[in-house]
Amino acid sequence: MKLRDILLLGIKGIMERKVRTGLTILSVVIGIAAIVALISLVTGISVSVSKSLESMGPTAIFLIPSGSHIFTNADIAQIESLPNVSVAIPIIRFPANVTTGGVQQTITVYGVSNDVLANALGSINLYTGSVYNDSSLPTALVGYSVAFPSSTQTSSSVLINQPIYLTEHTQSGTKSTTLIAQGILNQYGSSLLLDPDTSIFIPLQNAISITGKYSYNIILVEANSSSSVSALSSLLKNIYGNSASLLSVQAIASTVASIIGSIGILLGSIAGISLIVAGISILSIMMVSVTERTREIGILKAIGFKKKDVLILFLSEALIIGFLGGVVGVTVGAGASFILPALLSHAGPPSSGGSPTAPTQSTSSGGNTGGRGNPGSGAVFVGSGSGPQRSPSTSSSTSSSSFSPVITPGIIIVAILIAIIVSVLSSLYPAWKAASVDPVKAIRSE
Repeated sequence: MKLRDILLLGIKGIMERKVRTGLTILSVVIGIAAIVALISLVTGISVSVSKSLESMGPTAIFLIPSGSHIFTNADIAQIESLPNVSVAIPIIRFPANVTTGGVQQTITVYGVSNDVLANALGSINLYTGSVYNDSSLPTALVGYSVAFPSSTQTSSSVLINQPIYLTEHTQSGTKSTTLIAQGILNQYGSSLLLDPDTSIFIPLQNAISITGKYSYNIILVEANSSSSVSALSSLLKNIYGNSASLLSVQAIASTVASIIGSIGILLGSIAGISLIVAGISILSIMMVSVTERTREIGILKAIGFKKKDVLILFLSEALIIGFLGGVVGVTVGAGASFILPALLSHAGPPSSGGSPTAPTQSTSSGGNTGGRGNPGSGAVFVGSGSGPQRSPSTSSSTSSSSFSPVITPGIIIVAILIAIIVSVLSSLYPAWKAASVDPVKAIRSE
């Protein structure tokens, strides 16, 4: 019997039992869709985090004081004198409240010099306006979500060269500060270390005037090269010990990659359970099919079908079911991987989507950027001092949809192959049983 004829008989057998075949394919679709959706989401998160960390630069090391320890100019001088150090950048960070567009937000204010602002941000992408000059004047560079607190806004609630009012809570009480908006940053996206979208940046001397402190609560250290980061991190750890927390972008990237990999394996294993269920379903349905088609099998053997022909006939049906289930499962899983982040973003805090379109100005301002791209909103620095705590009305660009699922040709091919293999393996015993049927007894059966 020709293989082509056997495959045609297999297709005919499937078409004659449409409901049963549809349910069998559905069980495969569910398992494959779960695997594709979870793997593509985990891969998307991994790529997004990797890009975010790369944007901060592989040579970046952040020092945050612990406990009552503070950083002074002496620390800056000491760090810059160390081997493999390109630059040490002092930063002052403090929380404050600001009201823009009728929305009160709890933001973070960063005091950083103009010539090294590009080092802290990776690169300076302006929505409008310009970067402030280094002085004690109350000028500011405003984050995108501060200027557009509502996702439905089409115009900025912060006007260039117009005042914005900060309210800072200190130990001695509440302090109000007026700043002049010099520029507005473009939307940066997600990041693990810094949140430009929900922050305001001011000159370092201005931050000193506002806080009344001549100390810093963040030092950004740039290593000469990525290969020297590990040695420099160890040296800084030996110098400061428990007095400061040290965050190396390289170390964070390694840890995050390990965690995401473990999560991917766990989710893949959970999705694999549905495939096992699908295999059991195929096994039981094929067993029922063999029982119902005993007479048909006997007739096929009587007209010349060999044992291997019957075996191939049933396995071909399983192969077709697996292929169709795999293709549909990949399609459903791909769609689900894009829909799920959107659903989660609607369930979470509002994001600053729907942003108006404007020409992007890219400025690289002084200092070595360390090859960094655009870090953005996300988690903030962990260390002493209070970080930003957003009020319920605060709008941020951070959302569950800040990453895109990644579906590669490899994922598609592997998913379809898995569907076919599971279907064929689950049908081996029923196919063998069908091939072993005695044709005389089969023809006599009702």
